[in-house]
Amino acid sequence: MTDLARHVQSLECFARRLGVRLERSTLPSRVHGRTLPDHITLALQLSIEEELAALIHELAHWLVHRPRRGLPPARSAVEATLYEYEAEAVEALVMERLGCADQNRAARDPLARFAEGDPTADLLAVSVRRVRIAATRLSRVLESAELSSESQPAVDLDAAAGEEIVLENEAHRLGDLLGLAQPL
Repeated sequence: MTDLARHVQSLECFARRLGVRLERSTLPSRVHGRTLPDHITLALQLSIEEELAALIHELAHWLVHRPRRGLPPARSAVEATLYEYEAEAVEALVMERLGCADQNRAARDPLARFAEGDPTADLLAVSVRRVRIAATRLSRVLESAELSSESQPAVDLDAAAGEEIVLENEAHRLGDLLGLAQPL
């Protein structure tokens, strides 16, 4: 089994732990995946690299954009565009971390323009934070799958700005999951 196939298998296992039903089906041309409230569909005709990228992209939608706590799905074109941007950024970051960055994409961090000091840095701060958390979470799943054959329970955190989250299980490296500089 190739590294790419192992990555797909690891993310499929992660999706099952989240309760995501994953299926493969014929989709319109140029559509590699689709996320619905109860499942993710991947196109049948994809190469293994395209399948990995599509699965990362669709899981990013599932992790970041699915309705939670009564919040409605994206209704406006602006929200839908933002959601696509975020999923594309997660896909690019994770694929780059795996060493599978698409040669047609910029080899730099797609979020670099939101670096500290940029006058527009705060405009999409919440979006950039969600992208980085989702990319880190999916990368950790893939890294831990390579280090251990044991499956770990999924941890799903959802909090509004200003809410306090208290985590007490250092064994699962939750500080790393949240992108914190120091362990919790």
